[in-house]
Amino acid sequence: MVQLEVPPAEADRAAARHNYMVSPHMTRTQRQPDAACPWHLIGFTSEDAQARGTLAWIIADAIVKSRSGPSPAYQLWRDATLKERKLEGLEARSVAAVVRSVFGLPPRGTDAEDHPPGYVGEWLWYLLTKEEQLNDHQLVLLEAPDWGVTGGGGDGFAAHRVPARAGTGNDTMLIFKLWELKKFTGTAGSVSSTISKAASQLAKRGDEYIAKVCWSNQNETGELGQLMAELAELWMRGDPRGVTSAGMVYRRPLGDLFFEAMR
Repeated sequence: MVQLEVPPAEADRAAARHNYMVSPHMTRTQRQPDAACPWHLIGFTSEDAQARGTLAWIIADAIVKSRSGPSPAYQLWRDATLKERKLEGLEARSVAAVVRSVFGLPPRGTDAEDHPPGYVGEWLWYLLTKEEQLNDHQLVLLEAPDWGVTGGGGDGFAAHRVPARAGTGNDTMLIFKLWELKKFTGTAGSVSSTISKAASQLAKRGDEYIAKVCWSNQNETGELGQLMAELAELWMRGDPRGVTSAGMVYRRPLGDLFFEAMR
């Protein structure tokens, strides 16, 4: 599903040294911090084959583990991949059911050229957000990427607990972020225009995306349940508790990344 540049067992050993985290392999540089739309440039700590192969393995491992759920497919895939052994029979069918819809099956893979890099991009955003350490921000909800690539809805949603604004009578409150991801290949247009497309899509369909978030988290209780009850109104009136739109653009699969938050 991901073409590794180093043997899987070697990539796995390197990944284990960093607890299977993607952030140690990425750099993050703040750009235009005083602008209306500050952003971060995210790229590789190293461009060599070992670093790229390790990062690809971490993402592949996370994807298959999540999509396998409680079934044995993840362990079957992992054991076979590390030993470079071909799966057959029911074992092969178990793993195929997990990966086919997005990545296709070897040796041909999928005919949908944009689906694998798009899905990998969603997972890279998810893992980076999960690992990101922000001052006075506690991550309380992070939605994993959908099962399919073309499903309706935003490409990411997160909620953080932060110190409450003065005069509210509370110590903390929840803020939320809704994301739309777009690919930028560098062959046409600009990063700014690609980001604008993401923002425009959120402006046009954000109400629907938020409705889906509320639906998928309808059984939450406590402060998260209250946020879900208020989320649609907060979004529609542009409440400062929400990031109005955001996008992440990558130049190539597992290549340079532009991470932009529009506040």
